[in-house]
Amino acid sequence: MKKFLKIYILSALILLSFWNDIKAAGNEEASTKKERNHITKGNKLYEEGKFKDALKQYQEALEENPASLVGRYNLGLSEIQIGSNPNDTSAAAKKVLETGLKNMEQVANLGSRRPDLASKANYNLGNVAFNSQDYQKAVDYYKRSLRLNPGDDNARRNLRIAQLKIQNEDQNQDQNQDQQNQEDQQDQEQEQNQDQEQNQDQEQDQNQDQQDQQEQQQQSLNQQTAEQILNAIENKENQTRARVAGQNAEKSRQRNKNKRNW
Repeated sequence: MKKFLKIYILSALILLSFWNDIKAAGNEEASTKKERNHITKGNKLYEEGKFKDALKQYQEALEENPASLVGRYNLGLSEIQIGSNPNDTSAAAKKVLETGLKNMEQVANLGSRRPDLASKANYNLGNVAFNSQDYQKAVDYYKRSLRLNPGDDNARRNLRIAQLKIQNEDQNQDQNQDQQNQEDQQDQEQEQNQDQEQNQDQEQDQNQDQQDQQEQQQQSLNQQTAEQILNAIENKENQTRARVAGQNAEKSRQRNKNKRNW
């Protein structure tokens, strides 16, 4: 921020020679002595960092000559300095900045009348956009400045810096996207692993249920077999007892018969 604020000050100091340029070129702006005095006083105050006092002098210069492009440029420059103060984030400061940008835009769009002044206006607008991290807009302003003044090395340097900022942002976005894609893929793989674990758990539960059922069936079969064996043994014993009882009964009849014959 400090680097670009110094550039603003240099732009204002150059204006001290504009009056001679205007007279030599026969510019359509009709300056007055009072207007020139106010701008001279304003430039001195601006150099001292008294931007609010300088602003008042430029406003009075415009009252003397509303068509003064130099007065409007310097007014916009002072307003930008005041509104860009990092220690003042009030709504009033924001409004002053917006007004300064509008004044600077008016000068920037008059390249056919004052290409030198319009080039500096576009350059300063590019600096404001850069400080606001709107690098694409800064690139556009720097290009406009260079079209009006191809020999401006500061505009060319700042253009390159802004382009590098855009390039770095694009790379960071690509890296963030790649990282997000990797995280999404990892999440998907983790979900798949969880699904596989759940399926394995379900299969283990099913196998355990089948094993329990088989054990129950085996126990039931074993019990039935044991009952059948016991029943068979019991039937055999009953048959044996019946046969023995029949034999005993027959023997008893034979003995009784023999006794009667005797």
